[in-house]
Amino acid sequence: MADIWGTPRTRALAAALRRELEESGYRVREVARVLGLSHTTISQWQNGRRVPSPDHVSALLAVIRVTGKKRKEILDMAHNAADPNWLAVGAGMSNQLGGLIDCEQTATEIIEWTPWLITGLLQMPAYVRAIVSSFPERSADEIDRVVGARIERQRVLRERRPAPARLTAFIGEPGIRQVIGGRTTMIDQLDYLMTVSRLSNVQVRIVPIATGWHPGLTGPFLLYNFPRLPSILHLEHHRSSVFLYDREQIEDYRVVVAWLDRVALSGRDSAAMITDAIGEVEYEQQPLAQEQPE
Repeated sequence: MADIWGTPRTRALAAALRRELEESGYRVREVARVLGLSHTTISQWQNGRRVPSPDHVSALLAVIRVTGKKRKEILDMAHNAADPNWLAVGAGMSNQLGGLIDCEQTATEIIEWTPWLITGLLQMPAYVRAIVSSFPERSADEIDRVVGARIERQRVLRERRPAPARLTAFIGEPGIRQVIGGRTTMIDQLDYLMTVSRLSNVQVRIVPIATGWHPGLTGPFLLYNFPRLPSILHLEHHRSSVFLYDREQIEDYRVVVAWLDRVALSGRDSAAMITDAIGEVEYEQQPLAQEQPE
């Protein structure tokens, strides 16, 4: 099944197997011995270098005692590993997160377009918390996990070896004008955006409202480019998300990226607009001066 290595589902499958093996407490050599396979084969499965058959996945899950709904979801990924695109709704999105993290860990270049928010990989904890806390069904523990996971993912921009990922963040002007989490949180977030934009591997480009219509207005997306594998596109909505792997669809979004590159401000002009936005939020935060009697 080597010909499907690198698809969205095979990446998520590898991440799921890796997670379950770590949580089970079993060592790779133990599992390999029971299955009658080499430990190298098991390691390649969990690192995404080889794609196991559904039968092998079923046997592995039995050995490490993964049952119920979790087993069913992982087997579903194994049975559909060859599908180029992947739509997930509700609970299925948790497996897609594993695929998303794998993309971030292996991509040489990440291009993200966010029309109405700060780019996910550039969000501060308080900003993330303000967003995820808006869902009333989420418990405090779940909110903490989501915030922690989002911040942990940002390490690919600074600490990933052998080299950090290159990020181009196209942000719509509403993303730096919309106050989220209160004015103090928003000022801190915009200050952080200015700081991280100075990294050599990060570009922040603001797309002004005055630009008029462009194809990016149809919605946000993430494009991952890899050194030796086809690119992958990720689209996320309120209760669903989708990975796209089809070459023609990827090329359609490259046209959108080129359009955004034309209409977005330069790095210097983007920094100036962010500075203006900080000033506006600071001004609005000041208490009104009391009127003096004539």
